[in-house]
Amino acid sequence: MSNFANGVSIWMKAEAVREMLEANPMKGGKEHRVAFLVDQKRVFKVADARRLATESIFDYLTDLVLSNHYFDDDIQLEGFCQEGDRLLVITTQPYISGIHPDWTELRAGLARHKLCDPAPRSFGGNFIFDDGVLGEVDVFDLHPNNVIQDKNGWLNPIDAHFYFHDREARIAALSKLDLM
Repeated sequence: MSNFANGVSIWMKAEAVREMLEANPMKGGKEHRVAFLVDQKRVFKVADARRLATESIFDYLTDLVLSNHYFDDDIQLEGFCQEGDRLLVITTQPYISGIHPDWTELRAGLARHKLCDPAPRSFGGNFIFDDGVLGEVDVFDLHPNNVIQDKNGWLNPIDAHFYFHDREARIAALSKLDLM
């Protein structure tokens, strides 16, 4: 990853990242520290590579691409930062004003996205939808804290992850969708 970051010149200074996080902090989760970039109306997200909810940084970054594709999001990779021995991945995405839905609202709202809950009595946040190109696609980590219901009642996943059996299947899916 260091070679990639060096090759595209997207290294950020730890001090600048820290300043951005401290300017307008927001409540983050286990995976991200977040701040509101008021002037851009975007959320600044910093993820420690060791705390990702995915198998690898590649999976994490391609999950962002898939979220942009399936949920019409605008997640952007801003860069990487080294903080001690930790690699940080820095992204931004549009700020969405709203609330986190309860489980009942979450299931109903995600059904409008054509996502179905395979275990309706659980609270796992795992959903499946049928893609015309790929067939069944598994999406996970869609619990209430990772979804925002906007003023129109539309649910916006803000931290979705996609499951594939292995890296080859993930790459094949991205290729079939013309995302790679």
